[in-house]
Amino acid sequence: MTIAGHRARAGDKLIIEHDTNLELQVQSCLEGLGISLLSECDVLVFVYRRSVSLANSDQIARLVGYESTVVRAALDRLEHEELIERSRPSQGVRFYRILASMDAVRWRYLQELVTLSESRAGRLLLAKQLQPVWPDSRRAASARSGT
Repeated sequence: MTIAGHRARAGDKLIIEHDTNLELQVQSCLEGLGISLLSECDVLVFVYRRSVSLANSDQIARLVGYESTVVRAALDRLEHEELIERSRPSQGVRFYRILASMDAVRWRYLQELVTLSESRAGRLLLAKQLQPVWPDSRRAASARSGT
């Protein structure tokens, strides 16, 4: 019997091994990029898909569905990890783009991450591997309740 309570067949071993290999591949991809939060992943994919974005963090937050503080933190972390670059602010906005000088291995990891994010199965796998980000009020309530 499997964890889900279904009888395992001979071919199921291949499926389980494939899933395990895919999870390990995703984990190495995330580690190679230095990404640990789902919000960082979402912001990175957003910047990648747009090549160059002229926006401020509040506008990006509205488009990706996170609070502005979460997006600002993600942008700071992605810049620190040398995945994106951003211009100096001008009239309240900046240019955001993927760092052009990224090495070939990290570029391949980035492309794998973007490809994974395009399917429901890939998105679920990323969500399983990455830590969620809650608004500060939910995080405080969660800490108080012990969950």
